[in-house]
Amino acid sequence: MEATLTTAEIPPLRPGQRTSYSPADIKRWGVQRFLDEVCPAEPLPIPDLVFTPEENARMDALLAEERATDGL
Repeated sequence: MEATLTTAEIPPLRPGQRTSYSPADIKRWGVQRFLDEVCPAEPLPIPDLVFTPEENARMDALLAEERATDGL
């Protein structure tokens, strides 16, 4: 038999590890309470990826090429 968590126990997300929640657990905890406890309070910062201007131009060209072929 699978152990279930009580309404008070929402396991935290662990950075670098996969954490999954069952829909039944989320429903039991309440969606808003679940989101309040699990979701970050502020947006996650996007790290500076330090692409060169040449790399940015190449990525822009690839995206433009992909968008052009998607329209076919």
